[in-house]
Amino acid sequence: MIKVTAIETGKARMKTAQRTGRDERGPVGRKIDIFRDPNWVDPLPILCFLIEHPEGRFLVDTGDTWRNSVPGYLPGWNPFYRQVSIRVAPEEEIGPRLRDMGIDPARDLSAVVLTHFHHDHTGGLDHFPHTRIIGPRENYAVSTGIRGMMMGCLPQRWPVWLDPELVVPDGPAIGPFPGSWPLTNDGRISLVPTPGHVAGHCSVVVQGDDVAYFIAGDATYLQDNLHAERTDGVTNDPATARATLRAIKTFATQQPTLILPAHDPDCAVRLATKAVFA
Repeated sequence: MIKVTAIETGKARMKTAQRTGRDERGPVGRKIDIFRDPNWVDPLPILCFLIEHPEGRFLVDTGDTWRNSVPGYLPGWNPFYRQVSIRVAPEEEIGPRLRDMGIDPARDLSAVVLTHFHHDHTGGLDHFPHTRIIGPRENYAVSTGIRGMMMGCLPQRWPVWLDPELVVPDGPAIGPFPGSWPLTNDGRISLVPTPGHVAGHCSVVVQGDDVAYFIAGDATYLQDNLHAERTDGVTNDPATARATLRAIKTFATQQPTLILPAHDPDCAVRLATKAVFA
């Protein structure tokens, strides 16, 4: 039996222009829109997903950290960080959340899987010093150094021991996705390429007993945006981001599928009621 659980690790606020970009705007125009936008969305969850599988427990993304509140933790020279607001209490980090579930984050997971390396997906890495860390090679390549710092990553804050297993989803096609990278021997958990939000972004497909779970990371912020094929304001490649949304929709119409983005406040309800994409 396979079980998927959403775990909230604090809240994020963003501009409306970040959550949903204007269709006619290119990558630069979308960034300008975010800076000019006076409107903020209501606080959104920062979600990780625990997959319990006969071969072990797998965590997708690690959420963010309370250290966002410490002056100097976020680079002051990058004005992007003033366009988002992260609120995480120490006990809301992924480590305490897992311990509340009776899971030792340092010892009880088979792997941590990162959809991409943005700070609100890697902020909890410190809790997993003895765990296999897996991430997409293409995204890692644009997430390090100054380039990464400019693109919403904090490589200077990653644990000194971090040496992720970088993978390329060049295995068998899954539905409309041209490749995959299996996480389990039975192939029921796989990474698939979902670029657009950032280069090299991946999502995790879980083939459950009666439904599929599509753990989307930031491929879309909301299921409603997926329905409407509305891309976000962060993307530097709106055409690729839109093609990814269409691929996810195709996958979700080929079999009953729960769509689980990392910042969608309805994920927990969809999981509880098994409300599949329609």
